[in-house]
Amino acid sequence: MSLRVKVLASGSKGNAALYSSENTHVLLDCGISAKRVAQGLAKEKVDPGDLAAIFISHEHTDHVQGLRVFLKKTAAPLFIAPESYETHACENLEPRGVEPLVGGSSVVLGPMTITPFVLPHDAASCFGFNIEAGGVKISQVTDLGVPTNLVRERIRGSHCVLLEFNHDLERLLNGNYPLDIKMRITGTLGHLSNNQAAELVGETLNGECRALYLMHMSKSNNLPELAELAAREGLDGAVARIFRTFEDRAAEVWEG
Repeated sequence: MSLRVKVLASGSKGNAALYSSENTHVLLDCGISAKRVAQGLAKEKVDPGDLAAIFISHEHTDHVQGLRVFLKKTAAPLFIAPESYETHACENLEPRGVEPLVGGSSVVLGPMTITPFVLPHDAASCFGFNIEAGGVKISQVTDLGVPTNLVRERIRGSHCVLLEFNHDLERLLNGNYPLDIKMRITGTLGHLSNNQAAELVGETLNGECRALYLMHMSKSNNLPELAELAAREGLDGAVARIFRTFEDRAAEVWEG
């Protein structure tokens, strides 16, 4: 048995990832067009009708913008926090079934166990996830202003971590964004900088980690090279492969 992840897209304009174990497939977020999601699934030989579930981390546009159309292609139940489901962003959705996401409450789907945990972000509700199958653990953690003790606890022991490296602080502060947007991004409910993410990596990842994905990188306020440099410093020689992610195309697959 194995656990496989394919990041279909990650960035400020759209996010989606496919997790697979044996014949169980789960979509986490649907922030790109339904067409792109379906094309990404097809490359993994997965049909929308094959999905066991769709999980939504939170209701911001870059995580749900393709959801309304994509739900017409699948009967998979939608797992989402009630607070997010009740927002304007999730109006007019027509899922075949809706299941409430609750922090710390695991969902078992075939060989996979998915456990959401709360992230500090300026959304109605926001979750990171532990995905486990066959002794393999993956953590997906994006859209958070600061690392909390809960985040540190949930990341530890992961074999693969998908972690937000949103911005380089100097580029953000010296860039053209309005002051209020800069304050939002750097606030406790905003997004992780490269340095914050690297510190979290150094505090939590150990010899078990084999892969680190650089997620949700800002095109305006970051460079992949800067994010990767910070990640390597955080890993401090640990043997883990670093994967870049992209807004407009899928990243390389990791399987453990």
